[in-house]
Amino acid sequence: MDNTTRAIHADAVYLEDSHAESIAMTSAYDFDSAAEAHARFSGEKPGNVYSRFTNPSVEMFEKKLAALEGGEAAIGLASGMAAYMAIAMSFLKQGDHVLLASGIFGTTTHLFRQYFGQFGITATSVQVDDYAAWQQEMRPNTRLMVVESPTNPLMGVADLARLSTLAKRNDAILVIDNTLLTPVFQQPLQWGADLVLHSAGKFLDGQGRCVGGAIVGREDLIKPLRAYLRSSGICMSPFNAWILSKGIETLKARMKLHEYNARHVYSWLKQQPDIEAVYSTLASDHPNREVIQRQQTGHSPIISFRLHGDKARAWRFIDGLELVSRCTNIGDAKTMITHPATTTHGRYTAEEKAHYGITDNLVRICVGLEEPTDIIDDLEQAMNAAKAAADDGVMVY
Repeated sequence: MDNTTRAIHADAVYLEDSHAESIAMTSAYDFDSAAEAHARFSGEKPGNVYSRFTNPSVEMFEKKLAALEGGEAAIGLASGMAAYMAIAMSFLKQGDHVLLASGIFGTTTHLFRQYFGQFGITATSVQVDDYAAWQQEMRPNTRLMVVESPTNPLMGVADLARLSTLAKRNDAILVIDNTLLTPVFQQPLQWGADLVLHSAGKFLDGQGRCVGGAIVGREDLIKPLRAYLRSSGICMSPFNAWILSKGIETLKARMKLHEYNARHVYSWLKQQPDIEAVYSTLASDHPNREVIQRQQTGHSPIISFRLHGDKARAWRFIDGLELVSRCTNIGDAKTMITHPATTTHGRYTAEEKAHYGITDNLVRICVGLEEPTDIIDDLEQAMNAAKAAADDGVMVY
């Protein structure tokens, strides 16, 4: 036998005794016979078929997340936006209507309005806690309700049980994006949500290493999503699934520290004369305080605040930071800051930004895992520098 052939067919090394799970970095799988291949492809026999829709590493991540959320099943996808795409393609058709919580991630709104709008699907935005408006905007053809709670970046909170009642009464599917709280601090399925969605590369990962999406829910709702995945190929990579699985193992400890640090930063921000408003579910005067206390077991480390001044003042403050990262992601060990009006919500029209409170002086911070005094020191020096520059009439272009 030729040496090349010997090398290609050398005995595989398996890691059954490895403490850390191995990564199933494979595109396809071997079958014992043609009959077995047929049985797996047809669904007559369980087992791996092709990594576009069956992969052990992805399945491991799905099982861990389903356990955390208290769901029957989960599906891993290429990104959070891929998760929204899968939901829409699996449950919507031409002529259907979608209700979106107002002020949610701009790309989510753009996906439903712009791209699905091309195929005869309409979408209406509703204030997240205006239940009369949710009822008023409900139509006979409303099939989907999409909610972030808390909303990003202004931290509005929805009463999930109340929205669930409305959804069931109108035969609509209630989708809750739980990215900001994770199942450590909120479990939407317990409050009547049909599907829970995650942008998994945020807190589930915890270090900004990969992109991924996930949906958790009843098996009868996950099954059509798997069928769409098989045909569409918007799959999660095995390596990303492995990273996310390991991230889940430390999720509770990290979220507790995120919250601890956020409490310190929030308290400091509230005392600053150069800040006109601070938005966080930590606020004792939050308009949805009663819902937060009942529905959440903790708080997101995302805090938004308005500086006195305009966009130039906000940008000057952001540019003056030395420790905090100028980054639009969230859920990292590193504290990150962004200017929503020109980044995450930049696709909104000027009228929409004004309506949803995405003003030019609004800044969003995701508090990381550093020592909180170090985060505060950096915020303070940047704020002082921005104020001094404003007093001196320095312009930002």
